[in-house]
Amino acid sequence: MRRKLALLDVALAGILVLLGFRAREVWLSARQRETRVLGQTVRPEKMPPLPAPPPVAPLMAASYADVAIKMLFARDRNPTVIIDPVAAPPEKPMPALPVAYGTFFLGEPSIILAPAGGAQRRYIPGQNIGDFKLLAFDAQTVTFEWNGKKVERRMDEIMAKPSDAPKPGTPAPAAPAASSSASVASLGSVATSGPGVDIGGGFRGCSAGDATPSGTVQNGLRKVEIATPFGKSCRWEPVK
Repeated sequence: MRRKLALLDVALAGILVLLGFRAREVWLSARQRETRVLGQTVRPEKMPPLPAPPPVAPLMAASYADVAIKMLFARDRNPTVIIDPVAAPPEKPMPALPVAYGTFFLGEPSIILAPAGGAQRRYIPGQNIGDFKLLAFDAQTVTFEWNGKKVERRMDEIMAKPSDAPKPGTPAPAAPAASSSASVASLGSVATSGPGVDIGGGFRGCSAGDATPSGTVQNGLRKVEIATPFGKSCRWEPVK
């Protein structure tokens, strides 16, 4: 038993000796590394000089105008005067539209109209009737111009009703003309020659009182007159 203990003591002593040698080696290695690190000479690098600071602007009283103008507890307070907008004047009411009594498409298209409280007569596009200007019309709609605006209505909306019959003494509408000379008298316009308004399909109507003979060619159009039971039908058609 004592022999085993003695061997154990010898083994422990050997381990302690080995640990001592190992600790001394680590310590010597650390000392050598420390000597190498501390013995190095570090050359300082040359750094560029720092830029000069910007000059300080002098104090200006105008820079603190907001402090004097605005109130600390009311950010909406400022010297700007807000002027109330001026209300636009009310738009002028549109007068009553002319009353329609019929249309004619033989020769130069025309329509029989009567202004409010006025007599009826035949009009062609471009003529004025009271405060309105006749722009265009067909069998379904009529387009006027009033105060720079286009006013379009269906024909049945402005067609004369029994209550719109002319009062006694009001001239009756002119009857359909049987000839070009009668059309001039009913329209009361100055006679002109040459093609009239565009009636579609490249055709143009004849101007009221146009005395140009049939077959005349102007601006690539030929005047054609056709006899009908209601008088002469006149138009200008393209020359083929």
